[in-house]
Amino acid sequence: MKIDTIQITSKSGSTIDLTVRKPDATIKGIVQINTGTCIPQRVYWKFAEYLCKNGYVAITYDYTDAQNFKSDVRHETWLLDIESVCRYILQNYPSEKKYIVGHSSGGQFLGFAESAAQFDKLFLVACANGYVGNLSFTKKMGMLFFWKIIVAFTVRIYGYMNNEIFGVKGGFPKHIIQELGYWCSQPDFFVSYFRNKNIPFYFHTIKNKVKAYHLADDAIANRKSCAYILDLYTHADKSMETLQATDYGLKKFGHRGFFFPKAENKLWPKFLAELEA
Repeated sequence: MKIDTIQITSKSGSTIDLTVRKPDATIKGIVQINTGTCIPQRVYWKFAEYLCKNGYVAITYDYTDAQNFKSDVRHETWLLDIESVCRYILQNYPSEKKYIVGHSSGGQFLGFAESAAQFDKLFLVACANGYVGNLSFTKKMGMLFFWKIIVAFTVRIYGYMNNEIFGVKGGFPKHIIQELGYWCSQPDFFVSYFRNKNIPFYFHTIKNKVKAYHLADDAIANRKSCAYILDLYTHADKSMETLQATDYGLKKFGHRGFFFPKAENKLWPKFLAELEA
């Protein structure tokens, strides 16, 4: 396996570092891995390594300033980043099979990337409409407290969402967390928001296979909210599957568990079989 860091210039004007894993043997295809909101690409490296060991070029990256919590970055920039990585792959691997695995927002936003329609298959992992009205009463109250009290407080104190108040590393740039919070108060999530900004939608242009994975114990991304995002792909050959963590030797998935190293033994071979089907 060979690992390279390749810099590209995004349509947003930013420089993006791609971590490109290339297999030693014949290349079966290319897999672009889009991270969830402000989740570092290193969280996906073990998954990328598994794909590479099985013959695929696996590409991970971080969106512009996703780890620079004091930045003024907005989601529109990230849409351009995703499109730019798609174009890089199309230009540099014109004859190979091409796939995208989008986790959370990394899958939600694929329909804003014009070039995504040229990929052979798309996989959506825990990609959901975050509208709080889709949640149970208890979870809804918890999320309203989070958005209205915790987020507002930390942004006011720190200028960004600081996860350290929960005793963990990480955070979210101010505009990213505020935009996300607004979407979660809207039944159509980001749809009206981006339409009002005249951001082009390309969901309808995607006609190849789109497979969504709903993680059964994900507290936020329930099946109904995952189905909402999948249904945006109006002309795709689409399907959704609910995964139970215990079926794959895991105690729980949560929101990120699909990509945890412990998923390598049972879940990732299942995914690989579906990738190659």
